[in-house]
Amino acid sequence: MDAEGHAAATGDRHGTVAGELDALRGVLDDVERTLAVAPTDDATGYASLAPSLDDVDARARRTLLAASDRPPADVAVAAAALSRSTRLRGVLTRRETDARLAALRRVHDALGRLEDAGSVDELLPRAAAELATACGFDRTVISRRRGATWRAEAVWFSPDLDAETSAATERYLRETWIPIGPKALEADLVRRRAPDLVMAGDPRTTPELMSVSGSPGYVAAPVMPTGTVIGFLQADRLDRTVTALDRDVLWTFAEGFGFVFERVALGERLDTQLARVRTAFRTAEQGLMALSAAERDVFRRARPPADNPPDLAGAPLTGREREILDLMVTGATNAEIAERLVVGETTVKSHVHVVLRKLGAASRADAVARHLRTPRTPPAPR
Repeated sequence: MDAEGHAAATGDRHGTVAGELDALRGVLDDVERTLAVAPTDDATGYASLAPSLDDVDARARRTLLAASDRPPADVAVAAAALSRSTRLRGVLTRRETDARLAALRRVHDALGRLEDAGSVDELLPRAAAELATACGFDRTVISRRRGATWRAEAVWFSPDLDAETSAATERYLRETWIPIGPKALEADLVRRRAPDLVMAGDPRTTPELMSVSGSPGYVAAPVMPTGTVIGFLQADRLDRTVTALDRDVLWTFAEGFGFVFERVALGERLDTQLARVRTAFRTAEQGLMALSAAERDVFRRARPPADNPPDLAGAPLTGREREILDLMVTGATNAEIAERLVVGETTVKSHVHVVLRKLGAASRADAVARHLRTPRTPPAPR
């Protein structure tokens, strides 16, 4: 190649490299503008930035590796682009870390608001709404696993979505036990016990579900409070594709939700058992009260009324009663009579009471007087 041809080729190559380096600067400018306007507590807008910086790094390194064939100005531009990319990557990393921490705080607060749920029926719809709010999803589903199928137990859809699509999707999710095929995403969740994400067209998706919902892809995580997968959390966004960060945040929520669900379900079971025990005790108490009332009724019918004692007036005294009356005549007290007869004082009192009734006496003195006026008769047998 003559000198003129070499110069032309070198100039063309330099123009190509210069254009590429200008493109790198443009990419870096776009990344910097995005970081300037993106919210610091939400990393979802940063998904495309890391790949852009990876591309800048690769192209800048190619230029630097061929430095011997590049003009010094091009090498300087490539070095500056690589340095700028490294700085922006640091900013991006800090933003993503801050966003993850902010998401964790939102998840923690959301789970805390669920702890006062009084039943599983109350917990599930509240959890679907809290998941959407805390993690920034447009649609959330809490589903129950039954063998090799699953079905939605609670859903939350943003009111800003198309009403007809939302209604059709909810109807399908609630009325259909969706099979968990061997290659389905949900089968992976059961096997690996870890979260995952799929995009539309992935063979692990359910074609009918993706068709009726129009989902561009979704993230899912297993719910397994006791180690066994009892259900799933699924969520998506319609304004963008879901990311690894969406998957990770959903997983954090799913782990906490599993503990809340188990506590609420256990409390509900305990309340049910307690109600059954109370019912059993109440039934037993009512039965015992009815039996006791029947026994009291029989006893009342069997014994004379207390205010109408049997008439003992004129009945003959027994030998023991005559002995006691004879001691009463001597002026002996109940205690003295008991000691003399070697019986209890209470027994003496009972005999004295009967003696008074048989003699029709109002007092001990009256009984003694009546006895002394009455002719002696043989004692009645004891």
